[in-house]
Amino acid sequence: MMTMTRTMWVLIGVGALALGGCDGEKAASLPEPEPLQAGVGRVRIPAPVGIGTVGYSAFDVEAEPSPFAEIYAATDKVHGHPEFKAVVLTRGPDYEIVFLRSDTVGIFQHIRRAVALEVESRLGRPFDDALVFGATHTHSGPGRVVDGGGLYDIIADEFLPEFYLNLVDAAATAVMMAFDDLAPARVGHTWASNAVAHEDRRCDDGLDYTNDTIPVIVVEREGEIDALIFSYAVHGTGLDADDLTLSRDVSGGIEAFVEAEFDHPVLAVFFNSWGADMRPAHPQVPTQEGADLPSGHQQLLEVGRSVSDSIHEALGSVVWEEDPLIFTEAHRVKLNREAIGYAEDEFKYEWGAVYCSTSRSFDCDAATNDYPWFDDACLPFPEQFPAPDQTVLSAGQIGSLYFVTFPGEPGTLLAEELLRRIDENLGYTNVAFFGYTQDYCGYSILEDDWWQGGYEAGGAIWGPRQGAYLVDMAEATFARVLDSGPRVVRDELAPPPIATFVVGPDRYEPYVPTPPVDLGIVVTDATALYDATDIVQITLLGSDPWLGTPVATLVDGAGDPVLAPNGVPITSDGYAFWVELAVDPLYSVEMFPASRSFYWTIAMPVRQPVGGLVPDLSGGTYFLRITVPTENDPLEVDSAIFGVQ
Repeated sequence: MMTMTRTMWVLIGVGALALGGCDGEKAASLPEPEPLQAGVGRVRIPAPVGIGTVGYSAFDVEAEPSPFAEIYAATDKVHGHPEFKAVVLTRGPDYEIVFLRSDTVGIFQHIRRAVALEVESRLGRPFDDALVFGATHTHSGPGRVVDGGGLYDIIADEFLPEFYLNLVDAAATAVMMAFDDLAPARVGHTWASNAVAHEDRRCDDGLDYTNDTIPVIVVEREGEIDALIFSYAVHGTGLDADDLTLSRDVSGGIEAFVEAEFDHPVLAVFFNSWGADMRPAHPQVPTQEGADLPSGHQQLLEVGRSVSDSIHEALGSVVWEEDPLIFTEAHRVKLNREAIGYAEDEFKYEWGAVYCSTSRSFDCDAATNDYPWFDDACLPFPEQFPAPDQTVLSAGQIGSLYFVTFPGEPGTLLAEELLRRIDENLGYTNVAFFGYTQDYCGYSILEDDWWQGGYEAGGAIWGPRQGAYLVDMAEATFARVLDSGPRVVRDELAPPPIATFVVGPDRYEPYVPTPPVDLGIVVTDATALYDATDIVQITLLGSDPWLGTPVATLVDGAGDPVLAPNGVPITSDGYAFWVELAVDPLYSVEMFPASRSFYWTIAMPVRQPVGGLVPDLSGGTYFLRITVPTENDPLEVDSAIFGVQ
């Protein structure tokens, strides 16, 4: 390790106190690291079509109700099915990192804790430190997983215990798949950059500024790249609230193109970084004649293609590590008015507050923006449903690359401040930043920036100094972890409960799927011939969405799956399709009838305006093989054969 300066030792001491106790005892001795192994896993998030999304507060959007939405508008479509992705890097239990990412608006610490405990029960050993759990921050991901009540019902819709349990199980299963997939590996890293796929959306600070860096962790097995883990700043909002679509959104488009530009299967894993003030842009990419797509779909392709090209260009400069030290460590820190250090007359919300002055207008002239009344008009968390009073931070090392996590949505300037301090105070320059990771604390921006007002300022749950305080804690965490290396004993805050309800059938009513009418009947089939601008649409009668969304696979006339450029079958879980649900009787007419017709429409553009995900289908014959989930064995249905001119 590096030589520690007096300033650095002071920082570590202060950090140890802020982190909840003395800095614990280092293990007397740890076993020698084993040879590096890596494994990957991916699992669908079990979100039923009809559940509400999180982040848009789409209370005024007109939509049919569903059994799976309470406050938020119910979804009726899927485009890029949300999923969990996991990558394990291990040199033995004392030297491992598990990167797990979720297509949700955020990772709330009680979910992280539940997943860690579930994996621990399956592995039979402690797991909390190893888990680096991040969110892509798609606003088209499912809600109803926050057991907070009060304002959290407004933020994420009312808690649905059964869905929460299914979500935790699926996340743990993705991790276990990665452990089951372990094989000898080597790891490296590189740095990419993309300035055109995102843009500054925060006018209130008077700047038009972006930080375009993309750290890329590269995993190789059997002589070829097997997985990429990377971080980029882009708010996950290519689709709108009234699209009523479950989707991986912008992040999924990036991952899809990264994977497709290889000539073999690769798992691309996107972590968001400082996306609070970065919206997706419309980068110029090569286009072709193709079908007209629904609103927002083409932007997902444009951003995906642009960022993917930047990442692939950087792969020629990967720094490979022959014998990398691999470890990470999680620490919990206090998060409340007292810990942050507010005076009695500052941010006078004992239990936290959010949405400060969202009804007021703010201008974009930073020279005139200073709103001393800004914290007088926040929406307070009530005592019975308070904001979290602690959060989770992690730091770690993969050979010569270091990383730090941040809970929730940091602004660009705030993230740069943390990286600057890690560089100047601690001497580490090669540091990757993973935002939206380990917990969700809303928005965090610099204190001076907070007083400029605007949406990003209103989203901090602990007021104007939340961002600066979390930078202090993240710096202290980084210093503490990277000074000591792997440790096994330490004194710190106890973790929060995984949920306040007691899991059991007496505490919630399990959902009973409605029996389907005419299961498997094709209502609208493919026509005989299509051209490049057409959209193939097939409607069949399927099952209750609680059982899952049907999956269509594009198959050629010989009965073989059509493969993407990376050799993976093209299915409706990706961006080559979208899937839509209609029901009869409508949920608004009868929520729980004796039976119901579930009309699933699967749509596939013959050619997309941005190429790269699907090969040219011209001159071939095809059909869709559709797998319909049921309460027993899945049902397989084939469409009619169709040709492409």
